[in-house]
Amino acid sequence: MISDFHSVRENLFPASHGAIEDWETFPWHRDRANKIQAHKAHSSQAIAIDVFGTIKISTDRDRIFDAIAERVGVASGGPWAITLEWMDADRLLGEPRPTQVDALAVGSKAALVIECKFTEPGGQCSQSVVSRSGNRQCNGTYADQTNPRNGVRAHCALTGKGIRYWEYIPKVFALDPGVDHTPCPFKGDAYQWMRNAVLAAAIGKHRNLQASALAAFADHPSFPTARKAKRGLMDPSLAGQRAIKPISYQQILEIASQVGRDQELWNHLSGWVDQKIARAASRRTDFQEV
Repeated sequence: MISDFHSVRENLFPASHGAIEDWETFPWHRDRANKIQAHKAHSSQAIAIDVFGTIKISTDRDRIFDAIAERVGVASGGPWAITLEWMDADRLLGEPRPTQVDALAVGSKAALVIECKFTEPGGQCSQSVVSRSGNRQCNGTYADQTNPRNGVRAHCALTGKGIRYWEYIPKVFALDPGVDHTPCPFKGDAYQWMRNAVLAAAIGKHRNLQASALAAFADHPSFPTARKAKRGLMDPSLAGQRAIKPISYQQILEIASQVGRDQELWNHLSGWVDQKIARAASRRTDFQEV
């Protein structure tokens, strides 16, 4: 474990270390062998800590998040509190295991649910994946169907399990829950963006705040989420395109440099992030060429 933390520290921007109060209990992303992944050069958790961990403990935090809030269209106003790897203890969406958010920023008037990506695409819904037994819990459509695993009939297998996504989807995405949709409007990685958007809506309602979901991404043409952010993260036929707002790490650090007072810190962090992106992009290119 000590060696794990040594390599993780080496991969994190030095000024971000103070954002992790307890290295032993922090909810690190782990692989199937239970190894911490944040030591890897392309770790999305590591680059999220680099940027949002540094902002979290910076004296420029409120200035930066006020500027980000204004940019994405919610009310500014601190003080801002930043939580890394936040989990919804109130279970607002009725999930058996609440969505773990890479970062949650809460000000006096607004909340920002932040999903962080580096080289990877968004996550997909597991309900339509074929199990080892050969069954799928969902046939890939939003239509009346019976889940073969639990025998529950519903338009969405997740709704049949008491998960409340479709209580918020009609308002966020202007979709009628009583109408069939073929295929499901949240197929592929649109599922993860939907989940973060409805969580933001639920948090906003629960806390009486304006709320928005952000997709923070490393901007490089070889990274899937960066490419998709330029085209649009959601299906263009869906309403609610602004339900999830993409913002690159480079844009965040440009904002920090513009409004922050610690120019040396933000220039140093910007260089650190640029080097990480360049290294990760080079490795992806080498892999693709092989």
